[in-house]
Amino acid sequence: MKKYLALILAIVMSLSLVACGGGGGGGNTETPSGGGETQTGGEPAAGGDIYVLVPNADHGWTGAVLTYAQQKAEEVNAEGTYNVVVQAATDAKNQQEQIDDLLAAATPPAGIVILPYDNTMESSMASIAATDIPFIMVDRIIDNPVVQEKVTANVKGDNEGIGKATAERFIEDGLQPGDKLYVMIGDTSSVPEMRNKGFTETLAANGWTEEQLATIEYSAATGWSRSTGKQLFIDWINSKTVEELGEYHYIFTHDDEIGMGILEALSGTEIEQAKKDAFLESIKSIGSSSGLGEMYEVLSGTHANTAYPDIVANFDLFSVTYPPKMIQTAVDDMISHLNGESVEKDHTITVDVVDSTNVADYEGF
Repeated sequence: MKKYLALILAIVMSLSLVACGGGGGGGNTETPSGGGETQTGGEPAAGGDIYVLVPNADHGWTGAVLTYAQQKAEEVNAEGTYNVVVQAATDAKNQQEQIDDLLAAATPPAGIVILPYDNTMESSMASIAATDIPFIMVDRIIDNPVVQEKVTANVKGDNEGIGKATAERFIEDGLQPGDKLYVMIGDTSSVPEMRNKGFTETLAANGWTEEQLATIEYSAATGWSRSTGKQLFIDWINSKTVEELGEYHYIFTHDDEIGMGILEALSGTEIEQAKKDAFLESIKSIGSSSGLGEMYEVLSGTHANTAYPDIVANFDLFSVTYPPKMIQTAVDDMISHLNGESVEKDHTITVDVVDSTNVADYEGF
């Protein structure tokens, strides 16, 4: 009798395992450690799995990166050679956990494409570099010698080029050595460092001394957030006197979300009117970057906020391109590498300056 009961129990357990996910490997079967979003391809592919790890959609640009990554996954998975799995991390710890899971898996990924959450990902990137798994970094490049020795490619926008193009535009708009400058930075990753480097090196090449460069004011990190950028701008402008605001003619923001935060602040009521008037009478140029569709609407005069045309009529507003579609370029590079083709190790995407005169030629996200 006991033998029959044991046999019946074994059969029931086997059926339960089948019902819980045994057959085929299709569908969304994986969830990254600690949360986040996952997209998994269909049937197992002959070429193996390519994992695309990106930050969660915490602002416009990363949201576009995630969307483009998912679109690319659908395209590649439909072809059937490779299976692309997209994972979005809620924070740096979550992304570290995702990497730990991949490196501990019985079957290693065919390749990893990763936009590191921030600079705290350095040890995790070194862990990937210690394996034979090919990997490509996107946008936020970890400049560690061990990582750089093994990385398949660095796919990035021209961050220094953004700073350079912004400085050159300001100079065209009349910027002189020693003029008052306010820079609103993104975060503490390599991206703002490179944008500021391109900016200040261009100023230095155009006559700025070290002492004059040291007078440039920098905001606290905005985290690429419109609301944080807006509040930092409000606090900054309200901290100045009307006379002091008359000395500021140029503002360099690291992202269109920050630029939109400035415009929202200028169209709102949280800035003293006298200071708002002084700022708008003084400002000559505001530069941002990335290609946010809403910023392109402001540049083209089609934005729903009817206050914006009068505001931006006072100064030169422009945005330097930094396409989130670079995540698709990185996946293409990984596939080329896995197919035995050579890829450019430092794959830098050039920049363009977009303003009201040429915005119709560009697609925002």
